[in-house]
Amino acid sequence: MKLLRSIALPLACTLTLNLPAHAEILCQASKTTVEEQQCMIAELAKADKKLVTYLQTARAQLAKTSDSKLNLDEAQKAWEQYRTTHCADVYTYWAEGSIRYRQSAQCQIDLSQQRTHDIWKAYLSFADSTPPVLAEP
Repeated sequence: MKLLRSIALPLACTLTLNLPAHAEILCQASKTTVEEQQCMIAELAKADKKLVTYLQTARAQLAKTSDSKLNLDEAQKAWEQYRTTHCADVYTYWAEGSIRYRQSAQCQIDLSQQRTHDIWKAYLSFADSTPPVLAEP
């Protein structure tokens, strides 16, 4: 337990310092763990709402293709299972402290944002100069 605590703080600091330049640290203004959890839940809801918008738009684009044999819905289910399993593992890894909530929520937010970008790149943008269907997330 002591060893984990001696590793957790430096590791958390390292992870924070290794964020991409464009990444923001969410919920910095939270003063309590409960406030931080509520804030992270709200941030996750925003990320998931954006993902749903991009998925719905991608489905509409695919519906226009009469020859479509793509299976976006099945791929999405597999991705959702991956996110659930992976971020639950992150939660378990950080189980020794209250940071587990932040780490798990951040995992879900990061994966949702990446998935949104993947959907945009695969289905809502074009290789030529055609403008994308939606803005790059």
